[in-house]
Amino acid sequence: MKIALIGFGKMGREIDSAAREQGEMITRVFEWDRTVTPEALADVDICIEFSTPDAVVQNIRAAVEARRDIVVGTTGWYQYLPEIKAVVKESGLLYSSNFSLGMNIFFRIVRQAAVLMNRSADYDPYVHEIHHRQKADSPSGTALSLARILTENIDRKKETLAKPPDGKINPDTLHVTSTRAGFFPGTHTVGFDSESDSIELRHTAKSRRGFALGALAAARWLRGRKGVYTMDDVDL
Repeated sequence: MKIALIGFGKMGREIDSAAREQGEMITRVFEWDRTVTPEALADVDICIEFSTPDAVVQNIRAAVEARRDIVVGTTGWYQYLPEIKAVVKESGLLYSSNFSLGMNIFFRIVRQAAVLMNRSADYDPYVHEIHHRQKADSPSGTALSLARILTENIDRKKETLAKPPDGKINPDTLHVTSTRAGFFPGTHTVGFDSESDSIELRHTAKSRRGFALGALAAARWLRGRKGVYTMDDVDL
């Protein structure tokens, strides 16, 4: 594959390293100060996008106009999904809050647990995540994805609170909490607590390499497909 890397921060560099090890070609690199245009994508097969929330939609539009497939790891733009889906016709787009293959297995485990917990009203679910102190967003997009899985499958949880509470939390509210400290690549915990016991499910990333390998696997899967997909569609 001839790959354009859009965004060349820590994740972009990790993808660059992993791609070269796998024999893929990095033909374009767009750092933060470079504008992505359809013309600049003429010699690439696929884009892998890890930029910023304020740039991602324009980057997607450039790829769509160029009829180039794009894998998007940036979060914070999902409110624009309806209009993006309306224009992705002649190419493919795959987006995810987390490309780690292990995390995507974890998503499926949490979904199954949530279905079981929907029948057990004694258990109160929660989400907690820990990342390095340089991470810009809080909570992480992955934590919000986990919260969405819980609220979609546990009827007694109607909404998500992703900031410190101002007083008592309503019983129908799912609380998502964050810690920013040290150098953690990412730890996500989903818990279910009752008066009798607690159950915790946890995924711990050891490095960014897993995210990079997952993004490359997603790019290979996307080639030749048209429309909008998520990692739920990818055969793990």
